[in-house]
Amino acid sequence: MGTKYLKRFFKPKSIVVFGASEKPGSMGGIVVHNLLDGKFPGVLMCINPEGYDNVFGVPCFKDIPDLPEMPDLAIICSPPGTVSDIIRKLGANSVKAAMILTGGLSITTNMEANTLSESVREAAKPYGIRILGPDCMGMLVPGSSMNASYSHMNIQKGKVAYIGQSGMLGTAMIDWASGQEIGFSHFLTLGGGVDVDLSSVIDYVSKDQYTHSILLQLVSVSGSARNFISALRAASRNKLVLVLKSGVFSDGVVQKSRTPGIPDEDIVYDAALRRAGVVRVETSDQLFNALETLSRMKPLRGERLAIVCNGMGPNALATDRLLKTGGQLARLSEETIAALIPVLPAGWNEKNPVDLCADATPERFAQVTEILSKDKEVDVILTIHAPTHSAPSFETADELIKVVRKSPRNILTCWMGRATAIAARNHCNSANVATFITPEEAVDAFMYMVDYRRNQEVMRQTPASYIEQNTQNHQKAKKIIADAMAERRDYLKHSEACSLLDLYDIPVQNSYYADDIDGVVELAKELGGPVAVKALHQKNIYPFSYDDQLFQRRDLVQDLNSPGDVRYATNKLAYGVSERMGEEASMGFCVQQMKRGFQSLQINVGITRDPTFGPVIVFGMGGFTVDVLADRHAMLPPMNKALAKELVKNSRIYKIIKEHSLQPERDMGQLTDMILKLSEMVVDLPHLKGLEINPLLLNKLGILAVDVAVSIGEKSELAISPYPGDLEERIALKRSGRPAVVRPIRGEDEPRHLEFYNKLSPESIRMRYFYSRGVPSHQELASWTQIDYDREMAFIVSAPSLDGKGPETLGVVRVVTDPDNIKSEFSIVIRDDLQGEGLGVILMRKAIDYCRSQHTLMIEGSTLPTNKGMQGLAMKLGFTNTFNMEEEVVDMKMMLNEPVEDWQFTRLQS
Repeated sequence: MGTKYLKRFFKPKSIVVFGASEKPGSMGGIVVHNLLDGKFPGVLMCINPEGYDNVFGVPCFKDIPDLPEMPDLAIICSPPGTVSDIIRKLGANSVKAAMILTGGLSITTNMEANTLSESVREAAKPYGIRILGPDCMGMLVPGSSMNASYSHMNIQKGKVAYIGQSGMLGTAMIDWASGQEIGFSHFLTLGGGVDVDLSSVIDYVSKDQYTHSILLQLVSVSGSARNFISALRAASRNKLVLVLKSGVFSDGVVQKSRTPGIPDEDIVYDAALRRAGVVRVETSDQLFNALETLSRMKPLRGERLAIVCNGMGPNALATDRLLKTGGQLARLSEETIAALIPVLPAGWNEKNPVDLCADATPERFAQVTEILSKDKEVDVILTIHAPTHSAPSFETADELIKVVRKSPRNILTCWMGRATAIAARNHCNSANVATFITPEEAVDAFMYMVDYRRNQEVMRQTPASYIEQNTQNHQKAKKIIADAMAERRDYLKHSEACSLLDLYDIPVQNSYYADDIDGVVELAKELGGPVAVKALHQKNIYPFSYDDQLFQRRDLVQDLNSPGDVRYATNKLAYGVSERMGEEASMGFCVQQMKRGFQSLQINVGITRDPTFGPVIVFGMGGFTVDVLADRHAMLPPMNKALAKELVKNSRIYKIIKEHSLQPERDMGQLTDMILKLSEMVVDLPHLKGLEINPLLLNKLGILAVDVAVSIGEKSELAISPYPGDLEERIALKRSGRPAVVRPIRGEDEPRHLEFYNKLSPESIRMRYFYSRGVPSHQELASWTQIDYDREMAFIVSAPSLDGKGPETLGVVRVVTDPDNIKSEFSIVIRDDLQGEGLGVILMRKAIDYCRSQHTLMIEGSTLPTNKGMQGLAMKLGFTNTFNMEEEVVDMKMMLNEPVEDWQFTRLQS
């Protein structure tokens, strides 16, 4: 539902607390006490039908009509049965935000089958009131001096936003962070999530300039998975986001995966979080260490770690952990080695990790760390201290803190031990220096930052050149599925499934079909040589149909040579199917020639559908061995070549190819191309529910799909918005008549976008960006071209270049819409040598029509007062131009759709 009215939760001017009293243990009373203790600057009121005059000095009233004013935020701590009526009364009195701390709303009432949570949702619906909770711990926002929670203590001000789904884990985090002297910009748990969801809160806090990082404790995703992924992706582009995903257990029972072909739902969550560019942690210890890292580390400039300790034992532990987790040990420069020689004892090995020896003093710790911090080959330093007489913990910490304060590098500290180490840790905490108990924890915390950096790099990889799709074949594929659905089938016949692969240029084994045993024998005679016969029936026609006799090859017989062998084996197959499922289950037989002698690698690849995240591409070892599911990897479509390669690299297949293939690049190329074709299928065929190729053979001849099964069903929505090809439009330039196409931008356009930028004059760049700037970096170009189509749109005009070197970009218009779809901000730039071709009008009308179709209320932009051409174009198209004296720009605005709710009117005026 977006961020509407969320400001009233985070920055309320007035609050009323329901159910507050001075009785011991009163949740409402605890909330009032916390609000007073936090020095909330706004108006505080209480409501309690008992008729108290005040609660801890805060005025108390019997009911909502008695309030002197309606609050921005209502906090409800009343008994479960009263909550729905309270919400209804609040809505009727135009209160737009309510936070429900009351628990127990998941139970059903005596009179109704609906849960109390559902009753609350229904009560709020007519009034548009936003609900946070129920069963949440509340919200703490130090910047607003607000502790609206039942937490046992307040929090310090910091730069990390914590968003959780567990109240108890939240209070534990507050206690731990207080002990570590770590603060937060925002701290809240969502509880039952009746209305305000993760996506909305992520969108809100990610726009906060004081929030540098987001820590998300996740049990499950409710509501739109696309909104969730979109919000995470947008947040992770500007802020480091870490996620603790729990929820493997429910009521003491391990949850089984609900996704066909995937044994563990965590595989899908991992895939979703990777696509969002965030880093996942797996334990509460890791969550605490992650918070330490988020709060006290600067952004990484690189991944090379230098390790320092007064002993090789701890150094070895840290180095071993670093290398096992894929980290990089820094190589010391010659200048650094020369500077360290006079400082370190004789016999030092002149390598990283650096051993200070047991007689190291606090001064030696500090001096070596300072020298390393000046090495251009070192990005981060981990200093590990084991307590000795020569280097007391506190004194060493004091010397190191002096170095940290003047160093541009990230310096992590580890104080091993307890009795004397606690004082050193506390000293570092007070000085805002990251500190850890063990070398392994310190390395893990460092690797969270590295993983985030790598995830962002993967997200921003420039995709390979776009390959035009075979539209005619794809239409035939849609017809195959439409015909099956017309016959009310939820599967494709084996022959149809093979045809589907063929239409997407996936090599598939020739298959022949017979209805009875005699037909199989005749086919075998015609084919000659050894054949394989598969019995088709109602179970194995579906993908990922693994019964309790996992991967038993009871429906397939191979290496049949003589007609007699074929008849005997087929008879046995038919009897087996009849015995297990009845004769009516039989769907005939498939006959194939055997493929032997090529030392083939068997692969399992396909498409499945997750109930939360929708279509998923799966990849791993294939065949019929019982451990196939142990090597199952997943990624969310749509995908580019870089993502497809990443999927293959995560599996055992990649290691086998690297070690044994004579043509590893060819093999990787064929596998990634095939995965991209499956991704195309997902986008083209929304009724495609599942597809399994098992086995897919990879050998010296290439790839070959031997067996395939396909299921179909209701349309599904991808968790990540695909390329909107339906918005492409062919045009001709006004003056020259040059043919071109107006289309949404793609990640593959990055090289051409750079060429386009380089052809702009300095004046055009200044008009577009309001200042002179240099050539954009790859990171900037990736952000411009690899866009989230749910949140922004960029249309380019692309045409074949006049020199015949391929397409070139002539102009671009970009519109970025806020999460609530109120306003969309546009920007446009046309190549200087193409002025007068009508591209400005074409692109602006395309942007206007798009925003109007998305029900955006207003489109707006700004330009310099000297840019008379843009101002004239805007007026011609119907914009209203006004001079903004504060910003010294001309604002251009156009209403596209009329607001229908009060909050929309308010937001338009802000």
